[in-house]
Amino acid sequence: MITVREIDPHDKTGFDAWYDVLRAGAIADREVPIVFSHDAMANSLRTPNPLKTRLAVSAYEGERVVGALLFEYNLTTDFDAVAVEIDVLPAERRRGIGTELWGWARSRAASLGRTIYQAELAIPDGFTTETWPGSLFATKLGFAIEHVEDHLVVPLPYQHGVELEPLEGYELISWAGPCPEEYLPVYAELRTAMERDVPTGGMTREPKVWTVDELRETEERAAKSYLSLMVVARTPDGRPAGYTVMYLPLTDPDNAQQLDTLVLRDHRGHNLGAQLKVANLEQLAEHRTAQKWLHTWTAETNTAMQKVNARFGFVAREKNVEYELELPAPNLRPAARGVVLDAQDRILLMRFEFDGGKVVWAAPGGGVEAGESLREGLARELDEEIGLEVPADAPRIWHQEAVGHAYAGGYDGVINDYFLIRVDSFTPAGSLSDAELQAESVHGHRWWTLAELRAHQGPAFLSPRDLAYLLDELLRQGSPAEPRFIGV
Repeated sequence: MITVREIDPHDKTGFDAWYDVLRAGAIADREVPIVFSHDAMANSLRTPNPLKTRLAVSAYEGERVVGALLFEYNLTTDFDAVAVEIDVLPAERRRGIGTELWGWARSRAASLGRTIYQAELAIPDGFTTETWPGSLFATKLGFAIEHVEDHLVVPLPYQHGVELEPLEGYELISWAGPCPEEYLPVYAELRTAMERDVPTGGMTREPKVWTVDELRETEERAAKSYLSLMVVARTPDGRPAGYTVMYLPLTDPDNAQQLDTLVLRDHRGHNLGAQLKVANLEQLAEHRTAQKWLHTWTAETNTAMQKVNARFGFVAREKNVEYELELPAPNLRPAARGVVLDAQDRILLMRFEFDGGKVVWAAPGGGVEAGESLREGLARELDEEIGLEVPADAPRIWHQEAVGHAYAGGYDGVINDYFLIRVDSFTPAGSLSDAELQAESVHGHRWWTLAELRAHQGPAFLSPRDLAYLLDELLRQGSPAEPRFIGV
């Protein structure tokens, strides 16, 4: 059985296993792949970012990670959107692992009130959107192609000479590392212009207006993983005209990245883009260590930059395809459940039997009725099912959102909030009769030890599927400060 849960990036074992699968899935069948290095991804996930939230999520079969999800969303723009990257070990594909990770992403997006899903796929030469596995999966989920870029590379050390006329009417300023304080206002203006100018096709994107403080913080974060090489063009009176930037990853010996190149509209037609690139290639020659490839990405529709890249010897090796899917906000039924633990740390579970023979062991509780609070609904449900009074201070420990019609009839899914209830000893006996409980699919109960949960192999399901892990975590660490988001 596949279980899905968010991992703590500070847990080295969990992070390493997640990253290894993410990387293996991302580079499979690609000749010139470029992905975040282990250290760059670790720095990104472990360092809080005021502009973006990133979450690492693993799919497990037993204790083995077989799939990885990178789930992210912006905090200052694009408030309706999330970005997802799903990678599955090549040998484990076509087993529903990607679908399980997608289900987690849908549920987490629903909890955030976000309805637009975005994904980016690198499709190497020899494949098309009709034959690449990731594209087929995205299409099956309903995603549509909204933007396509060429992923181009040139070998390093750079030996493709480019002849240029002497630069007149502009000054080029270069630096390596974070942007000097004196140039931050100019850089913020140029980055904002790039947000408005860069082709994005039909993707839902809100151009960001960069502030000096945001840019300073972003530069400091990037410096932990990359050496940035920057060239800015300005007029003799100090007005910005354009810029270009490269990244040299500190822990990736093979790849360098040519990122933004922008010439403001009033300054185009002077070969300024080529001048900026030549100046930064000179910086690259000075700072390069062992990098073998310089990568860049250019929209298929950006003919001007395509010509510049061809002039510099770049050759397209992949298509970078951006997909988007918008789904209506799901109508989820709210429910409250009790994690009832006795003095021996056994957990009380109810046996639910459904049409078709499916059996699920789940915590007591159920749907919250109109006008009820979560705690009021929990008190009513536990009185009916097991005859237990809910303490007023019972902590809310887990939050689950499951999107899918199978979870609650007449709804698009269910929201389960779990409350911890400790009892010394207790004999369940609710106010509803056995016949009344069976009418609600409840057919008995059982106390489970942690060892029994770990050993359970079915055919009945546990809900949540990761219950053994979650209970172990709860017993070791106690109630979380904030409810933990959990999978189905």
